[in-house]
Amino acid sequence: MPDLSHASRLSALSLFSPIWLVVFLLFSLFYIFLPESIAPDWRWLLKIIPIALLLLMALGRTHGAVRLLLGLGLVLSATGDVLLALEDKFVPGLVAFLLAQVIYTVLFLTQCRWQRRRLLWAMFIVTYAVVCTLLIVPASGDMKVPVIAYMVAISAMAMAAGFRREPQFLWVAMGALLFMVSDTLIAVDRFVSPFAYSGIAVMLTYYLAQLLICTGIVRHNTTA
Repeated sequence: MPDLSHASRLSALSLFSPIWLVVFLLFSLFYIFLPESIAPDWRWLLKIIPIALLLLMALGRTHGAVRLLLGLGLVLSATGDVLLALEDKFVPGLVAFLLAQVIYTVLFLTQCRWQRRRLLWAMFIVTYAVVCTLLIVPASGDMKVPVIAYMVAISAMAMAAGFRREPQFLWVAMGALLFMVSDTLIAVDRFVSPFAYSGIAVMLTYYLAQLLICTGIVRHNTTA
């Protein structure tokens, strides 16, 4: 007998998905372009609202191990967002995001299938990671070990995303790549050379990365 309650829930969420997307974009753009209009003590809250919206979508439209892992990855990401928004919490924030990358990697590996033609993706990710490591690590001072550990974790996540057994795997794969780009921008701005509009660049790529990862996983989970 079909699960009518589950089908109804998916139908309702599909009905309101345009509204959800508009709200997600509005909160994301508000935080990205108008951060000075937010009281400093409350910026962390505005920062995680888009991630909270993704979490609500993920919990409503996935199930089983996928729901648990995707939800946990988003919670850890939001924790990292809060910590990075506070003073002197860079290392705890880095740890939270490293754990999020590990969780995402586990999730993607549960959906992986060996495909030789996607070795080019793995080679691209490794090349990107090596170039970024050579650029950032020498300038990272006493943060060398955490930076290398994080680079390994996010590279593994991006490679696993590229091997997911799904015709539209690029949704998640491009999200994973944008996640790498966002974190690279953070590291370059912090360790190598601060640059103009770094905050805008970091948050644009970060929110888009999380959106692509979550919507890709949800599309796969609801059609599988």
